[in-house]
Amino acid sequence: MFRQWVYEEQRLRVIRRLSAKKYQIAAAEIGTGGYFAQQFAAVPDGAGQVFRCGMMALDRKSAVQAGVPPRTCRKYGLCAKETAAALAHGIRRRERADVGAGFSGPADGSGPFWAAVSVRRRSKAWIAVRMIPAFPGKGRQAQQEAAVQAVFELLDGFFAGNPAVIKEFEPAKKYRYCCDSALPVRFLRFFIPWRGDKAGDAVVKLLLLAAVAVGGWSLYQLTTDMARIHESAQVLERAVKTMEQKPSEEQVSTLPEGYLDKFAAAYEVNPEIAGWINIPNTNMNLPVLQHEDNDYYLDHNFEGDYDPNGAPFMDFRNNARELDDNTLIYGHNWESGQMFHSLLLYEDVEFYKQNPVITFDTVYEESQWKVISCLEANTDANIGEVFNYWNFIRTDDPDKMQWYIDEVLARSFFTTTVDVNTDDKLLTIQTCANDRYNTKVCLVARKVRPGESAEVDVEGAAANPDRVKPVRY
Repeated sequence: MFRQWVYEEQRLRVIRRLSAKKYQIAAAEIGTGGYFAQQFAAVPDGAGQVFRCGMMALDRKSAVQAGVPPRTCRKYGLCAKETAAALAHGIRRRERADVGAGFSGPADGSGPFWAAVSVRRRSKAWIAVRMIPAFPGKGRQAQQEAAVQAVFELLDGFFAGNPAVIKEFEPAKKYRYCCDSALPVRFLRFFIPWRGDKAGDAVVKLLLLAAVAVGGWSLYQLTTDMARIHESAQVLERAVKTMEQKPSEEQVSTLPEGYLDKFAAAYEVNPEIAGWINIPNTNMNLPVLQHEDNDYYLDHNFEGDYDPNGAPFMDFRNNARELDDNTLIYGHNWESGQMFHSLLLYEDVEFYKQNPVITFDTVYEESQWKVISCLEANTDANIGEVFNYWNFIRTDDPDKMQWYIDEVLARSFFTTTVDVNTDDKLLTIQTCANDRYNTKVCLVARKVRPGESAEVDVEGAAANPDRVKPVRY
């Protein structure tokens, strides 16, 4: 019963993710009698909206109609790994769906069964195939159920960014039998060393191929990085629009007790929303998330998808409901200027004078914060002294609190007129300096006290020539 509940939850999760992304799925089945389509339709909560069509292929003709190249059928037959991959890929392309599922195996359960998934993402197609062995004595339904579950597991892991599952997906181009076209031999011979070529011609072709490969790889890396940055930026733009929209009563009703209503729409997208940070005159108008560890949002975005550009997040040890002595927020430094790159602007005292106050609202409370320091810290003991700021979160000892305050002020690029005491709540925002020493840049601010004006006298601020610097200086 527990396993069945886990399966049902996983299937429901997959359908919700497909629905949230407005994706549709198509399936082509050999040997299952349409079992996947039946199981998919049985899942509640919007299955009909994402399931485009299901098709049973009973012979080579119907397999070709599903999108399998004729040569694949001739070479591998109807019950093969290659056929399952071609079914998933072909039905997805034929039906113009976002996801394709393919099944290939003997209807009587007498041999191995193959379950395949084809997904189109970021203008590329990816294919994963799993083999399900025969289950002697259990009948064909057990094997078919395992094949159906394999497809749901692949989709769940792919959309969740599970590294182990992602590795199972390969570019569709590697499955050549899914493509129904081939380059003319004459064209290949023009570029590739061929039997009968003179030694000089072969060398020239090899050099040309090497140059094309290097150039192609460089272009691929560049375009991939640009595409990732663009997609990550779009996710952040959608997050801003989500926060700006007025939440519905239904969205507000789902909020945990104590949450501010303005976070209702963002909570619906990602329940791990912990707050929102805004720094004037920068691109830092961003959601702040919180996971059970500090690794997840290094490579996942606000929408929960795998993204090497990550998302801003609060340290898992911090408490958003009752702020600790020091709240830590982390974010990547994009050279494109996005995410936390703008923190480096605070190394200039003139920028501080124009932007001495920032906003960080938790899901429970709106707050303004007065900047007291921008510092650079070494975090690698192999290089030199380490300022262990990331482990200072809470203390009952006023002397330790004063130690932290003194340290961040001594290391600051500038001095301010803002007073700080051991009863204040601090906010430390960290990003990478992006240098070869792997130092970190931190912006430190204290919370505006109850009844205190948020105005700051910046005339007394000045560059700090005696700041404590990392050893590399």
